[in-house]
Amino acid sequence: MNFVQPLYLLGLLAAGLPIMVHLINRREAAEQPFPALEMLMESDQKEARSIKVRRWILMALRVMAVLLLVLALAKPYFFSESATGSAERVPQSVVYVLDDSFSMQHGDWWDRAVERLDQDLNRLKPWDKAALLTTTRQEGPVGRLVKKHDHLRRALDDLSPSQKKGQLHERLLQASNLLSQSDRHREIVVIGDWTRGGLSTISETSETIPDPIRRISVREEGQHEPNLAVTEVDYREQAGADERTWMITASVRNYGPDDREDVELQFRIGGHVVATELIDIPGDESIQTSISHQAEGEGVRRGMVRLVDADPLELDNERHFTFQLRENVEVLLVNGAPSSVPYQDELFFTVRALNPGEGSESELIPTTVTPSALDDRDLQNFDVVLLANVAQVSESHADSLQSFVESGGGLFVSMGDQVETDAYNKQLGDLLPKPLRRVKRLAEKDDPDAPVKVTHIGTSRDRHPVFRVFDLPGGASLQSASIYRYTLLQPSPPEQSTTLLSYRNDAPALLERRVGKGRVFMLTTTLDREWTDLPLKTAFLPLIRRSVLYLARRATSAGEERHRVGEQVEIDVSGLIDERAIIQAPDGNRTILEPQDGTVTFVPERAGSYEVWADEVDDSGRNRLDGLAFSVNVNTDESNLRPLVEGALDPWRAKSESASNRENTGGSKVEATSKQRVNLWPLLLFGVTLALLFETLIGTRRSVLKRLWRRATLQSDPEIDV
Repeated sequence: MNFVQPLYLLGLLAAGLPIMVHLINRREAAEQPFPALEMLMESDQKEARSIKVRRWILMALRVMAVLLLVLALAKPYFFSESATGSAERVPQSVVYVLDDSFSMQHGDWWDRAVERLDQDLNRLKPWDKAALLTTTRQEGPVGRLVKKHDHLRRALDDLSPSQKKGQLHERLLQASNLLSQSDRHREIVVIGDWTRGGLSTISETSETIPDPIRRISVREEGQHEPNLAVTEVDYREQAGADERTWMITASVRNYGPDDREDVELQFRIGGHVVATELIDIPGDESIQTSISHQAEGEGVRRGMVRLVDADPLELDNERHFTFQLRENVEVLLVNGAPSSVPYQDELFFTVRALNPGEGSESELIPTTVTPSALDDRDLQNFDVVLLANVAQVSESHADSLQSFVESGGGLFVSMGDQVETDAYNKQLGDLLPKPLRRVKRLAEKDDPDAPVKVTHIGTSRDRHPVFRVFDLPGGASLQSASIYRYTLLQPSPPEQSTTLLSYRNDAPALLERRVGKGRVFMLTTTLDREWTDLPLKTAFLPLIRRSVLYLARRATSAGEERHRVGEQVEIDVSGLIDERAIIQAPDGNRTILEPQDGTVTFVPERAGSYEVWADEVDDSGRNRLDGLAFSVNVNTDESNLRPLVEGALDPWRAKSESASNRENTGGSKVEATSKQRVNLWPLLLFGVTLALLFETLIGTRRSVLKRLWRRATLQSDPEIDV
């Protein structure tokens, strides 16, 4: 028990006054025998005993009145979570913050939240003001303090949990702003699951809440809900058009402490299940599992990875992805040493390796140009650019190649006697796997001692997609190729490039470098017969084809922007849409947007695959822009359903403790907790009143009480009748 005015407790000493008066009145007089009164005294002995009892009762009532009055002046109180105190009797302003994030779709948590909020609304008095906010909405649904509580109930009936991540801190700041203009008793009531994942960024904030926060949780006491979630899906097209194979990798997280076994994981493409696996996931860990999928044709493909019947929160058990299939691979061949004699041309063997000629069903489409004709070509129309013995490139061409590779294109560079090493290092230094140094001459082709002077292809990265085919019959011819000359390279950081092929003297033959979303291959010898007889070997054709296919811009999730529900999506529609863009959601709802500076922005409300249309939607699909299709998934931050740790709200209260511990008129502090203060002094004053009333009744003569009773009940007075 606490006291608002503890100094008044000194008045408890006054409780001794009735006792002192009683003791003084007990002083007995000297006895004087009076025979005439002996008979009367004997008759009054019984009545005297009753008078003594009345005196004791009167003393007790007077002491009680003094004690209760002093205690009432000291204003005692205590805190209670359920009792009805003065905070409820005086007008108050309450802002309810309802958690409607996607984690509230777990089991019956949302129904519990609605029930708890409805119960709390029933506790409000008609003169109380209230507002209703939700964690995923910037406004409302009842964004101002109102006395008509039916407005809140009607808004509550229209609410349902969203697929967004909650923004609790922003809503609490908004609630505090609403309460800042109220002079009533103020309170913020938060109703939700209070999961650890939903408040992952709470410790990062520097802003505090000055108003008391009362927490209402929908989870059972001590309840720990396990949860699995598909957190990521990565995909990439494997090299080799003969396979048309895609590698799809799913990451699954176990947010619970217990191991899970034999969980069914489905891979779906185009609405069909293409693979199913049973996986084991240790507690508090993530695993990855991959499948290979063969796809045919071209166009957009929509996929999903889904955990089947894993837990009650189903929304994060699936993850959507979208990728694009292309039928042909366009290759731009830049010939640095053209010749009118076909077999002496730098690209004679390369062109035939990519596309043998008329009647060929090869999906590799080569286009040959000279270096001077690069100005007339838009590199974005090609998948791979091959520089074959090109002397040098201009600064503008170098910038175009840089942008082309960074956006996902492939670049193949081969050496030759036309290449100027200094120009290459200057213009293409950010693309080359290693800087060029000089040409290493081993032997001439017509030298009779050439077989002992030349080198050959040595080791290769067998696990690399380009070289898997060389384990098959005929692949050994790669190592039999003779190398007469090759370009030496300068040292560079090992993480900058990877050596895929080496000569037997360990000098690099074929190197790879990743730049942005694209890749660069560099062959240190030629693609014709000038420096090597490799073009005459059976391994040349698969080497060139698989290298080009590997470099081709193919669908991959590497560097791809991951769109999440509730976060802004920006779509570049320049050159594709002039008047309006139509975004079609997974449920068929459409949003019409006008491009601004060639882009449209959109905030998705639900997870799934989205389509983009130009101007209008028709049955033929003519206006559908498949290249702009994208997928949206939930934010798995809220998939961690473990209860909030103790003291998680302290960072919001640390700087506002003096404000939240408000002082009342008496000057004492009231804790800003979820408990309510219950004042006892009104009951004590009522007790004083009752004590004085009973003291008056007991101290009054019986004859007087009888006379008052007869008059109150309209009875006749016997003395008057006589």
